[in-house]
Amino acid sequence: MMLLSSYITSVLIITVFATISSGNIELTVLRGVPSSLRSKYAQLKSFACLDGSLTIPFEYVNDDYCDCRDGSDEPGTSACPNGRFFCENKGYIGTSIPSHLVGDGICGMYFIK
Repeated sequence: MMLLSSYITSVLIITVFATISSGNIELTVLRGVPSSLRSKYAQLKSFACLDGSLTIPFEYVNDDYCDCRDGSDEPGTSACPNGRFFCENKGYIGTSIPSHLVGDGICGMYFIK
């Protein structure tokens, strides 16, 4: 069983490396994006705002300028007045906080119950 587990782990590592090396998708985790939405932020040529209002070049994501009406292009900045930032809060429950609180050194302390 241990040998099978090691084999599967090796195959997964090789597959991920091959995917990254092929240049098709860059697997960079963006600040402020919850794991449930990370697939929507795969670094392709363009990004579709989560509300469907606009499609922008991917380099406009987290560029500190609010392009999408819903603020979804700025998950890691405070550029959008209605923006939300997902705070992972390792060791505790992650939470979404108003983006204007990003960078204050307190990770959602007042929003976690």
